[in-house]
Amino acid sequence: MKIQVLSYFLVAVFIFGLLTEAYVDFRQKIILDEILLVLLIAGLVYTGVSGHAWKESLVGALTGSGLLGLIYVLSKGGMGFGDVKYAGVLGLWTGIPGVIVALYLAFLIGGTVALMLCITHKAVRESRIPFGPCLSAGAVLSFFYSARILDWYWSLFL
Repeated sequence: MKIQVLSYFLVAVFIFGLLTEAYVDFRQKIILDEILLVLLIAGLVYTGVSGHAWKESLVGALTGSGLLGLIYVLSKGGMGFGDVKYAGVLGLWTGIPGVIVALYLAFLIGGTVALMLCITHKAVRESRIPFGPCLSAGAVLSFFYSARILDWYWSLFL
């Protein structure tokens, strides 16, 4: 019972941290390391008490930070390094393949927002649009629904 309460508390910390990072990045275009540290520690504890596999969480963290790290290098600063760190923490929470779902959704959301801003002339192609809110949205959806999303996705091809 105590572990279940702790798990729920840690998930609440996760969601509050995602909302905080989304808000701060939207307003100030920065990912706060202090929030990432809290999310990292909470994610490690959550992995330990929830029965999730350490390997899955660690591979998720490496995959998330690795994929966005590659984009960070190739885009020559088009994506901030805070997003790279954030993706690693999100990968710890969502594991693998959850982090793939989270990043896919984040890029889908981000691309849609960018397109709408360009269509309405509120942004141009060179505009810097914060990606943290998109990562947060993708992570929440993936954390709770990645299995369903993957089942739906694979049903399209099988």
